[in-house]
Amino acid sequence: MKKLLPFLAAICLGAIIWACDDEGGEDEKESPVYIIADWYKKDSVIGGRHYFFKMEIQATQGTLEKLVMTAVDGYNGRRELETIELSGTKKKTEYDYLLPIFPDSVVEMELRATVTTSEGEEWNGSKKLKVFAADYTLTEQEFTLVEKPAPGKYNALRFSGGKPEAISTEDITDAAMQHLVIAYNKDQTDNVASKGIRTYASNIRMARVNYFDYSNAKYNSVLNTFQDRYNVGEIYTSIGDLKAGDIILIGTINESTKKATALAAIKVSKVPETNDQTDDTYSFLVKGMAR
Repeated sequence: MKKLLPFLAAICLGAIIWACDDEGGEDEKESPVYIIADWYKKDSVIGGRHYFFKMEIQATQGTLEKLVMTAVDGYNGRRELETIELSGTKKKTEYDYLLPIFPDSVVEMELRATVTTSEGEEWNGSKKLKVFAADYTLTEQEFTLVEKPAPGKYNALRFSGGKPEAISTEDITDAAMQHLVIAYNKDQTDNVASKGIRTYASNIRMARVNYFDYSNAKYNSVLNTFQDRYNVGEIYTSIGDLKAGDIILIGTINESTKKATALAAIKVSKVPETNDQTDDTYSFLVKGMAR
């Protein structure tokens, strides 16, 4: 009965203890290690800020050896954050986690704790977080593209985690990858520059919004304007007749919720002056969502 007291105390405090129990029905044994924390509560947080997660760790067999903190989300996958050396049988700690900034307005992720003891026992717990995007000024990059790129040149932009990257569509093997094909028409056989922007990715859409304040673009201004264009049915898979000064907003739409995700604001600085797909260049200033 005495061995169960830490669990009863934790419950009285409103905490839920996740424990690794041995199989055995009525003969179940107490976990050799456990953490008291508010695991049951999904916290809402804002990307780019510090999140302080308090834990009370206790070993009931052997001594504490280490705590491994891991983050898991849909953009970065599984990332080991830090290994913290422990000693003794009890430890109170507060883990300082700098929350990532995601391109989506809200992303659910997990902060995982793994504790091991001198007896070789291991305990795992997972804290769920809902990460909201705070408004922030976007960083600008410049890209030069051609329609039919020679080796080492590019004809497309891809957005991964909100970060724009120049690529060649020759390197794309997965049609479902989130990429935006620029100034490229896979069905066009002549050497005439299309002077357009298009995507073959099923989930990406774009809108020409020349009234948009590109110079002062922030996350929320891109997101809200793109959402407005979707609401009135003015988003497309391609935009033609590009001209220097055009502003294109890029994003995705969740068809079930009808909510947008912003990917980028693009300002066209140069379009081909002749009709040569191989040599004529497109120049784009791009403000992606990552920072």
